[in-house]
Amino acid sequence: MSVKYGLLGMLAKKPQHGYELKRTFEQLTGGFWELNYGQIYQSLDRLSEEGYVHYTVEREENVPDKKVYAITDAGKQALREWLSSPDEPRPRPLRDELFIRLAVMSSKDVTPMLELIAQHQSVYLEKMQELTAAKREFSKTKRGRTPSSDELVEELLVDVALFHAEADVKWLELCENKLRALARSRAN
Repeated sequence: MSVKYGLLGMLAKKPQHGYELKRTFEQLTGGFWELNYGQIYQSLDRLSEEGYVHYTVEREENVPDKKVYAITDAGKQALREWLSSPDEPRPRPLRDELFIRLAVMSSKDVTPMLELIAQHQSVYLEKMQELTAAKREFSKTKRGRTPSSDELVEELLVDVALFHAEADVKWLELCENKLRALARSRAN
């Protein structure tokens, strides 16, 4: 998903300021895609230059002024065109920092690699617990009723995040097993 169109889609639902957009985006992606504020504000500046968003300044006492962004008619049209254009299916590129770290670590001692893998396994297992709790919450809230389309999409995003976390844990287990086998073969 393009950050640009993600922001437009969120602004199509309601005007928001940058901090709200960050929170909404990360909630929408189950916390698996974090944006930094620079990325958000840079994207908002470009969207404003393109005429897809405009902003008003809200002044409050004792806090800095806030720019509240809203989508324009041109932005709504651009979002509709993006949503209706066919997305050419392709595998997602493997751009994983952990993979690069493992690739460049010393191949003589696997201990640091195993420690790195253990740290990542812990993070992913914790995330899986959070996502599983979110799935249980969805089940509770929709008992006996048909979920709204927004609720369904939110649940589907939790599902995909959970599937990705499970796949990453399996891959980490594979890495651990292969590295331990390598260490054993070197010890013999």
